[in-house]
Amino acid sequence: MRKLFTTTLMIALFCAGTIFAQDNKGAGLEEGPLGAQFDYAIQKASSHNEFKVIRLTWLRKLKSNALDSIKVLQESVSTLEGQVQEQQKEVNVLKSNLKETNDKLEVATQERDSFRFLGALLTKSVYSTMVWTIIFVLVVALLVMIFLFKRSNSVTVKTKQSLEEKQEEFDKHRKWALEREQTLARELNKLKQKYKGLD
Repeated sequence: MRKLFTTTLMIALFCAGTIFAQDNKGAGLEEGPLGAQFDYAIQKASSHNEFKVIRLTWLRKLKSNALDSIKVLQESVSTLEGQVQEQQKEVNVLKSNLKETNDKLEVATQERDSFRFLGALLTKSVYSTMVWTIIFVLVVALLVMIFLFKRSNSVTVKTKQSLEEKQEEFDKHRKWALEREQTLARELNKLKQKYKGLD
């Protein structure tokens, strides 16, 4: 008898749950998130032993809602994929522009840090080294020229002094030779006169 009472109570509860569900007409299945709709269906379903009895119309409604949600999500994914592709194109364009800008920046930096010399583009360090090398070579050449000039000037001065000394010696010798020639000419004249006088 107790079993019969329990079974009757369960059937009464099941019928009451069904009537209550028909009164609500699945209002919780019309809106809200899909998880909340499933929770609503499970909560409002009637229990029998260890089972839940859910109306077929509710299952169809849940299926329809789930498919609608999946469709919306698929459209959203499709839209997002399109946006990702557009953004990827923009990223590729920006990468290309960035590479071009970096190339121009590198050329501008090279030109800023370089000089044109005889048509060749030289870096500042190479140009500086070349200029200082030329200055060093010119200074060395100037020092060599000064040294050679002083040496040749010294030789010239010595040669002039030697020439003057030789000129003085020559003048003295010429004077002496002239005096001697005059003396010899006088003596010759005297001798001639002496011989004329003897004749």
